[in-house]
Amino acid sequence: MIRLRAALGGAILLLLAACQTSQVAMNAPLPRDAAGSPIYRPGYSLLGLMTKPRGGIFLAVAFSGGGKRSAAFAYGALKGLRDLTIIDDGARKPLLDEVDYISAVSGGSFPAAYYGLYRDRVFTDFETDFLKRDINAFVWGVYLLPWNWEWIINPFFGTNDAMAAVYDRLMFHGATYADLKARGLPMISIDATDLAGGLAFPFNQSSFDLLCSNLDTFPVSRAVAASAGFPILFSPITLTSHREACLNYPPPGAPPPGWADQAHRLSRATVLAANAERTMDPERTQFVHLMDGGIADNLALRSMSNALVQVDDDTELRRIAASTRRVIVISVDGQATRDQTLGQRRVINGLGRIISAVSSTQIDAYSFETLLLVDQQVKELTEKLKTLRCQQAKVIDGHDCNDVEGGLVQLSLSEIQDRATRERLQAIPTSLTIPDADVDALVAAGQAQMVNNAQLRALLADFRPEATPRIAMRTRPGR
Repeated sequence: MIRLRAALGGAILLLLAACQTSQVAMNAPLPRDAAGSPIYRPGYSLLGLMTKPRGGIFLAVAFSGGGKRSAAFAYGALKGLRDLTIIDDGARKPLLDEVDYISAVSGGSFPAAYYGLYRDRVFTDFETDFLKRDINAFVWGVYLLPWNWEWIINPFFGTNDAMAAVYDRLMFHGATYADLKARGLPMISIDATDLAGGLAFPFNQSSFDLLCSNLDTFPVSRAVAASAGFPILFSPITLTSHREACLNYPPPGAPPPGWADQAHRLSRATVLAANAERTMDPERTQFVHLMDGGIADNLALRSMSNALVQVDDDTELRRIAASTRRVIVISVDGQATRDQTLGQRRVINGLGRIISAVSSTQIDAYSFETLLLVDQQVKELTEKLKTLRCQQAKVIDGHDCNDVEGGLVQLSLSEIQDRATRERLQAIPTSLTIPDADVDALVAAGQAQMVNNAQLRALLADFRPEATPRIAMRTRPGR
């Protein structure tokens, strides 16, 4: 028996050695011109894609974390955006066509990236490719099947590298950010968490510029794996900094060295500048280790908020001011509720229960502050657009220059009116595999909330939406 075990162990090691051929797709350096200088382009970023105004509505959507629960709820929200019809510039179109920006973390990154690449195919294939596929089986396979154990013997290949390969095989089929860029708007911001900086790391060219790196060649599957890299279960996705070869060529808009040390320490712009300085310093940052985006921001709103902090009123905003009359940010939150029974217990035991309670408390408190911040920023952006429009003319395309409205619209499982349905859906675990009946109920909930939201309908009233019927919320699977 001992000899049999030794022989089996030796065979497994030989198998692993033979299979150790994985080449993790690392991030490439920026291309160089004839003089050897790095070539900085707007690349895959919102302002880089918005070369001209898209319509009268600037619409941004954020998909939260929460495993397949949030993915299904977000997918339902996409269906709701498709069902809502508006008339803009004389053309009848689904509201989905007006979306300029989708930010997503963790579970929400799957429908966001899928829609970004395949557009309307999401409504025919996404359920089969992801929502109703047993992804947990692939996770178990990474840990239990010997031919998947490269992560044990190869220090440069982790469990999430293996999952990135799974996502690529199932959904993304070799797609890179060059493919996303070719699709144009909406900009898809897949957000992870930079473990060293503690801030949201959005996969866009601006983030990669700090590393003197080219996002175009980076696989979409690896960005999604980083965003959905639940701690402990998955290893980080790692990027390499190429900044040492670009020390004399800072990216456009980068803060000058030492700027953060001289600025007001409580300013958000200062915090972002300090993080950029750290990232661009090759002595402090040689690698960037990325994990679940929900660690830094489970609502996927922080990267959007950070971008607004750095917007230049006289350039970027002026470009879209003339045509923009509505600023709408929709937060699609599939996060579960906290355990409301804790106050009824004399003793709280169990490591899992304690970790869940602590993490939920942190997420909920931080998410509330994020919502307040973004709501204020939307109001400020609305006022800035009014000012810029009225500097151009009193009347623009038949509309008063002050005809600009904005709002933060919140869709959440907690807003489901039927108590039994709300509690059942919120109790669905954060997992990559859930029952098909739960998928259907979550999709229906997201779709109904989007179509029926009174605040959203009011913001769109002047765009003469069609008489879209309200969608009844299913209270039981299959009915």
